[in-house]
Amino acid sequence: MHKILVVEDEHTLRDVYKLILSTGPYMVDTAFNGKDALEKINDTTYDLILLDLMMPIVDGVGFLEECTTSGKLHSKVIILSNLSAGAELSRALCLGAYKNVLKSDLSPRQLLETVHRELEAR
Repeated sequence: MHKILVVEDEHTLRDVYKLILSTGPYMVDTAFNGKDALEKINDTTYDLILLDLMMPIVDGVGFLEECTTSGKLHSKVIILSNLSAGAELSRALCLGAYKNVLKSDLSPRQLLETVHRELEAR
């Protein structure tokens, strides 16, 4: 069973993503910011991380910077953001995020298809 970590500060979105992904053959954990996610990856290895960029305390770029520095990131990372361009997104992609998916364009079916495709390609 694939393990997925959803890192999203908006409570409703975090719960919806978890609910949708839990309908598939996935074990889904959640984190509410990059600091929480860093603690989770110390305890568990995830196959995929869905990462928001704009979060309090430690944002998505901060999470990726810490993972790169410490060598702790062993997961494929997909950015889930409403940013389609910009310095934050470019920096995240340079730090090892695999791709960006716009949250505003994402249907439940598309989320499942994207996750399935990325995990199968791994």
